[in-house]
Amino acid sequence: MKINICPLLGLFLLSGAAHADAVKKAVLPLTVYAEASEPATFIPSGYMGSTGAIKMNPACTVQPHSGKTCLEAQYTATKNWGGVVWQNPANNWGAKTGGYNLSGAKTLSFWARGAKGGEVVSFVYGLVAKNKPNGDTSTGKLDSVHLTTAWKKYTISLAGHNMSHIITGFAWTLAAQGKPVTFYLDDIRYS
Repeated sequence: MKINICPLLGLFLLSGAAHADAVKKAVLPLTVYAEASEPATFIPSGYMGSTGAIKMNPACTVQPHSGKTCLEAQYTATKNWGGVVWQNPANNWGAKTGGYNLSGAKTLSFWARGAKGGEVVSFVYGLVAKNKPNGDTSTGKLDSVHLTTAWKKYTISLAGHNMSHIITGFAWTLAAQGKPVTFYLDDIRYS
């Protein structure tokens, strides 16, 4: 294992090859969320923006897409913005080792619906910059998705992306919409 020393910061950094060896190789498909009772691969721990206005219920039983539960997300403020990032390990903004080698994954797909319809939400993975000691090697986004009350499958293509180190496996963000926003997610997975 090769270790590089960064004298300006006093940090020891794993080289790219050694760093890649330290990342868990994912068995695909890799589920981010499907049922509240399943073990988590990525943890929804990265609350952003107006964090006090965000509520998450991973064990919601209101019309799940499949199984017994879905994830209910709420943003209760009428101004500013908010969002939640699924991280591995929890609260990892690039300072901790972790994440998954998702090489071979072709898509990140998930199902979403709004409580009333018309909710506008953005979905993303790979939020930590590559220049961080443990940054994501890829990023992708579906911007300003307009949800309906019916479940709909959304897909982010991973074709041509370097998926060798992903610590932020999924996220949602939204700008305030003048009223509280509630939406639902289910069956989030890499395949």
